[in-house]
Amino acid sequence: MGQVLDIAPLRSVVAVADCGGFHRAAAVLHMTQSAVSQHVRRIEAVVGGPVVERSGRGIAFTELGHRVLGHARTILAAHDAALLDLGAAEERVLLIGATEHGADVMLPRLTAALGERLPDWRLRFRLDRNVMLADAIEHGHVDLAVMLDGSGLDPAHASGMLALKWVSGRGFELSAGQPLPVVMFSEPCTLREPTFATLERLGTDYRIAAESADLSGLYAAVRSGLGVALLPMIGRLPDGLCPAEGLPPANRASVFVRGRTGMDSAVLEAVEQTVRDVLAEQA
Repeated sequence: MGQVLDIAPLRSVVAVADCGGFHRAAAVLHMTQSAVSQHVRRIEAVVGGPVVERSGRGIAFTELGHRVLGHARTILAAHDAALLDLGAAEERVLLIGATEHGADVMLPRLTAALGERLPDWRLRFRLDRNVMLADAIEHGHVDLAVMLDGSGLDPAHASGMLALKWVSGRGFELSAGQPLPVVMFSEPCTLREPTFATLERLGTDYRIAAESADLSGLYAAVRSGLGVALLPMIGRLPDGLCPAEGLPPANRASVFVRGRTGMDSAVLEAVEQTVRDVLAEQA
């Protein structure tokens, strides 16, 4: 048999181009970096020359590589269309990152809306801190992330805004003449600075009564009456929590959708528009 351009190696070549390197391509393809490198070498053996070459700290496609890339995209598009038409296409998984507090108020509506807008994708979520999600996007470990900026910066480029509300446990009462006890997420968290800024702007004396690394711990501390917390909210409050009385109005948080390098632009746009729609419903 003559030379053959196999599908899997071609997919690796396209991933390297779309993701800007072997490491990110490997993460997106759920393969080792050495396996992706072997795939590229197999293609190079077939076409008789280098497809990619080192360029500074990164890589660049050669003239031959760009020709290979064009054919690879055409072949893969025809291959995937044939599988879809024959009912043999594999289920596509979209891995979405979200902050834990953002997930708590948005995921129920977001999941239902995305299910309608992206019916051919199975959604899987990863809940983490903003800083960890940013790293996951950078390295291709998630396809996209819905991220929260508690400072409310850059609203013009945000997908939407979320109200920040002071919440307390039922029956919570502030002792007269005492600093306001505040419950918050431990570092790193984008809600810490707006909490401090809101209180300091109005000269409210406060103390940190409790810190938690996760949302369940923070809720437990607030429910138990340790203090109040500033949280993004949509709809009704979780059981055992109520609006805290007599506290200064807070800023709003910006919500952003960020995609990994090489992310399908149509899918990214669909998710961003869905987030906009969900947030607009609550405006």
